[in-house]
Amino acid sequence: MTRKPLDWPKLVFVLVPLVIVIVDAAVLVGERVQSDSEKAIRLVKESNSRKENFTVQQFLYTTVYHRKASGEQVTIAGWRAAPSEDPGAPITVEFIYADSTGSHVAIWEADLKDGKAAPKNDTALDLSWR
Repeated sequence: MTRKPLDWPKLVFVLVPLVIVIVDAAVLVGERVQSDSEKAIRLVKESNSRKENFTVQQFLYTTVYHRKASGEQVTIAGWRAAPSEDPGAPITVEFIYADSTGSHVAIWEADLKDGKAAPKNDTALDLSWR
């Protein structure tokens, strides 16, 4: 009985696209089961920051989280979203932290229908592009 050699090119051209389709499907299903609050927080995190080519989340990591990691007294409460009572209305998203100058609450309004996040106070304006 002789062994038939594997046909690697055919195997790669079948398996790689199959794996890509499976991963994409898992991501889509994962996004679909997220609550509106989680979607709104993700929308704000992924929106443009005031630093070129940075998202808000990346900008927070280079500023607030970095200061905490460097030993400064920074307390990060994190992200919070309050869904609106009216379905389809914008959701209020907050990022809360405290440092030596006091407590800071950045507030955005996330519109899931339009896929836009708008800063609503000075702290959010300091973090976001507008």
